[in-house]
Amino acid sequence: MKSFLFFFAGLFLCVPAFAQSSGNYHVYANRIKQFSKPARILHNTINAEGNGFIEFTNTKNQILRFRLQNNKLQKGSCSIAFEIYYYEKNYLKKIESLDSNGNLIGCNLKLNGEAVTEYIIEKPALYLKKKKLIDDAEGNIDMKDDSSEKIIRVQYFDINNRPILQLQPYYISSKTYWDSNIRMAWP
Repeated sequence: MKSFLFFFAGLFLCVPAFAQSSGNYHVYANRIKQFSKPARILHNTINAEGNGFIEFTNTKNQILRFRLQNNKLQKGSCSIAFEIYYYEKNYLKKIESLDSNGNLIGCNLKLNGEAVTEYIIEKPALYLKKKKLIDDAEGNIDMKDDSSEKIIRVQYFDINNRPILQLQPYYISSKTYWDSNIRMAWP
């Protein structure tokens, strides 16, 4: 009986610490002025050591994501600390890369030093056919690069949210877009 009481007493003492640490993640989300509040946690993989990633979402179909290491904000390549994904009707419209202060940050490791990537589905019916194939395979499909079919065009913007000039339109494959849509990659 004593061990049973000690178990519940220990559990009771741990609950406020967990609730507090979970609440601390909102401190990071609150830094980002472009991310609409109130927000709720969508995914949380932070382990007991404070390592993992967390995603917040809101009513404006935005998803804010970031990673922690030892309970501290982890910067990715090019010092990207946060990403905001903007969705419209469950389709990714754009991604913003932000530094630890919530400012747009460009990256020379990316194609054009972009801070914002905008996606334009120019052939929605064709993309839906391709998407069904990818969905049916749960993403585990090796598809031919269909970027030459000009289904999904990408426009890049700099840290001042000005378009980066391109000599010709840039298209990506349906699979690349699908992966981005479900947030498969990290900077």
